[in-house]
Amino acid sequence: MKVPAVLCAVMAGPAMAEVVSCDLSGTLVRFEIERSQFAPPMNPNEPTQRRVTTVQMGDAQFPAEPIMMDNIRGFWAEGAGGSDIMMVMQGDGSAVYADTSTGARLTGTCEVSQ
Repeated sequence: MKVPAVLCAVMAGPAMAEVVSCDLSGTLVRFEIERSQFAPPMNPNEPTQRRVTTVQMGDAQFPAEPIMMDNIRGFWAEGAGGSDIMMVMQGDGSAVYADTSTGARLTGTCEVSQ
């Protein structure tokens, strides 16, 4: 069966990103995870692809590396002075944010939409 070209174009459209929205101790956090960033390379000679997202946290915005493992979502970023910033959301929506330079630890809930 031949598939019409219009249908092929629709099927091959852009990959959908997951949007993660959180309320962590009253601070709104939002970032996207593009699933295609986690796909293995088509050719083994391709260089490793860097996974990147932009995190909107309150009024601040910073680049981070998204995390996606089974039903866990989150991000890691380098903070001030080489510190680590990490946010992890469990499958039930509960989430924890930690910044090693300031000792900040925020908890709350997140939801994923597409």
